Amino acid sequence: MPKRSPWRAARASAVALVVAGALLVGCTQTPDREASSTSTRTFEGQPVLEPWTEAMRASDHESANVVVLGDSVSEGFGFERNLERRWVDRLQRALRVRAGVEDCPTDPGGFHGTTSVVPARYHAPSLPEPTTAGRTAPQPTAGPGGRALDLAPGGSVTWQVEAESVDIGYRTRPEGGGLQVTIDGRIPIEGVAIPTDSEAEEGERAVWSSRDLGPGPHTVRVRNISSVLTGALATVTDLTPFRGDRGRCVHVLDASRSGVTAGAITRTPTYLADSLSFDPDLLLVPLGFNDARSGTSPTAFGLVLDRLIGQVREEGYDGPVLLVGWYTPKWDSSIPEWSDYLDVMAKRTSHEQVSFLDLSAALPPVRSAPRGIYMDSLHPGAKGQPLIAASLLEVLAPRHDVEGTKTPEET
Repeated sequence: MPKRSPWRAARASAVALVVAGALLVGCTQTPDREASSTSTRTFEGQPVLEPWTEAMRASDHESANVVVLGDSVSEGFGFERNLERRWVDRLQRALRVRAGVEDCPTDPGGFHGTTSVVPARYHAPSLPEPTTAGRTAPQPTAGPGGRALDLAPGGSVTWQVEAESVDIGYRTRPEGGGLQVTIDGRIPIEGVAIPTDSEAEEGERAVWSSRDLGPGPHTVRVRNISSVLTGALATVTDLTPFRGDRGRCVHVLDASRSGVTAGAITRTPTYLADSLSFDPDLLLVPLGFNDARSGTSPTAFGLVLDRLIGQVREEGYDGPVLLVGWYTPKWDSSIPEWSDYLDVMAKRTSHEQVSFLDLSAALPPVRSAPRGIYMDSLHPGAKGQPLIAASLLEVLAPRHDVEGTKTPEET
């Protein structure tokens, strides 16, 4: 997969990053070097996240994409509406403000407030679903976060969005059915018949882009128009709403799935390929909770991360990978200590262009946290979401690294 970002000529060695409060501390591989409170430097002196910083600086004319390959903590388990309150959306707004690029919307929009990518179906049971009609079925091996829908002939999926244009993701397949797009009850010429048939056995994620729809709410429907006699299926993966920010501005793209393990992702190559098809400038990997709860030992989890990183590179992505270790959860003694999993994440920084962020240094453990930071033993609550976004902001957009920096709005 070809890349346009500057990291091809700027491969840096790995570094472990730690957030403490609002400060970023870089751990280098040179023991006699004094760590800086804002350092992201390796022993070679090159910032690991420099390619991402450069992409953000150029976001006035080219999109800077963060793809979040996470689980329920990232998808937004517990939310029913107002998805702009999730940390992924808060982080996007704050990064846009700090980048200082004009005409990059920071108010709610899109689907139930979110302007991140919207799957054909969310996996967390609380999250709002688009409307379906006819015969449809979940397709967990496809789409960003494995949240696609298979549409039988006549089946459809419909989103109500506030956007000026949209991208619709779908997957090609052998003998795939045809899709038709309807917007506000009308079929645009370019949306009359979209073929999904492919000679390739596995196919790939493709994108249909609308023309300018004008501001305001719109109804977007995608339907399988194949004949019922053929029984040809068509797979719809996602919708991304835009408000004048297509191809520019910072985008934090949700490719998460509630309940997923890193091991499951490594066993589902199309899941990973579709998530990486967003052309990321930074891949954020906040995983581990479900691996630990499903019985994966810390050592085995480290090996799974090695495989995941290897597969990411095989897919053609050679940019920064930031492993994120969450706060300390509340679980029983049958599960190893969370700190053991954080330790193996930190060791993965031996891979080129892989860094580690330990948010357990910035966020309180679940057992002793004030009310409202967590909603249960695992998931962040209303007060925890902005803490996560603020901590990540200080890593991804240090004030001294961003030209024309602004004081961000409250995230």
